[in-house]
Amino acid sequence: MSAYVLGEDCHIILSHPDIDGGTDYGFICPQDGTVKEEGVQITRRVQSVDTTFADMHAGTMLWISFDVICADDLRNPNGQKHAKSRLQDYAKLNEYLLKSEGITLTTPVGTFLNLGALGYSADERHRPHHSIIKCELNNVGYYFPPVDPALMALSLWDGTLTWETSFWR
Repeated sequence: MSAYVLGEDCHIILSHPDIDGGTDYGFICPQDGTVKEEGVQITRRVQSVDTTFADMHAGTMLWISFDVICADDLRNPNGQKHAKSRLQDYAKLNEYLLKSEGITLTTPVGTFLNLGALGYSADERHRPHHSIIKCELNNVGYYFPPVDPALMALSLWDGTLTWETSFWR
């Protein structure tokens, strides 16, 4: 189970098996009055007109965009002081942005699996007191709809779901 809780101490959660042993890391999204405020924007392109499940999902390309704010003295969505510093959050985000596959992104609509930072993956604005990083991740291989984070947690090795009913990276 994640130590981070969406809407309480973060807006999005990233994880990757090579970063801190796959431990989740929560990030804060800026409150800036835009349509992407505190959230994730998903763009889909379906390449196949075949209606079979495998063909439809093999031909779907995702671009998942979100903004992350890095600053000292940030406040979590629940009003508590954010535990990590500007430099800690920025360094951790850069670890994820170096991964071309295997990134897991947990959002309010579910968990997206096997994403990668492919092509243009970040647009950074560094100001005296904060940094705003506009991130973009893409699906790698087959696309599957987002998984309910609670079901995803039950799929871990110590979860209660069976091999046949689990979600795996």
